Amino acid sequence: MVGRPGRGAAQADSGALIEAVAAAVDAPLAGLGVTEYLVNVRDEQVAGAMIDVQVTPLPVLAAVRVRVPAASAAACAEVIEALGALGAVSAWSVTASEPLPVERVASEVSAAPGGAPGGAHARARRSAGMANLAFLRRPERIGRDEWLRIWLEDHTRVAIDTQSTTGYTQHVVVRALTEDAPVIDGIVEEIFPIEAARDLGVFFDSRGSEDRMAANVRAMTTSTARFLDQGTVDAVPTGRYVMSVRGPVV
Repeated sequence: MVGRPGRGAAQADSGALIEAVAAAVDAPLAGLGVTEYLVNVRDEQVAGAMIDVQVTPLPVLAAVRVRVPAASAAACAEVIEALGALGAVSAWSVTASEPLPVERVASEVSAAPGGAPGGAHARARRSAGMANLAFLRRPERIGRDEWLRIWLEDHTRVAIDTQSTTGYTQHVVVRALTEDAPVIDGIVEEIFPIEAARDLGVFFDSRGSEDRMAANVRAMTTSTARFLDQGTVDAVPTGRYVMSVRGPVV
């Protein structure tokens, strides 16, 4: 997660930010043998999203997710240091599961319209819709094993059934890789139709029925109340970009 002191939730220049992230991480990721990674940023398509909650003190500008050979601070040091040149960075080692896999269909949208030929925008594929990133914190009232059971075993199906999600990815946080990283226990990425950014009826899959919407909201809030406390979850609307790593120049 890349943040910047003094910046609120206002949207940054998403194209320039993706270009900056790519320029920073291409070489260290290529050195690790990585060919592809994900970047989530607040872009123009999700501007003005109705659900946008900031709990973490440091505003979230971008989230970078990558599968690396070794998820240790030492192994990822060059990547973390490179991102640190863009702003304050928090990094975690996480597991990954996809109860509802994200379709490998991407919109033909450049990450940086008008960018230089061959720039990062040419290697970025934006997944269709809005990607809602939720950063979860476990309440002290629940032990970790029980918290994971409720979230992963019970709540997952409720979340998928009561919302218009087309993709659902869960990350269980193993440990922090940077000092002073916020205490985060889980990260969820939910992919919605882009209309869900500004229409709660679409977000909660009401299909035009007020009764269905009320029932879905009630089921969702009842389920989340079992393992999450109010005021402890970040909900960040983003665009999801699949990035190709440019190999080292020889």
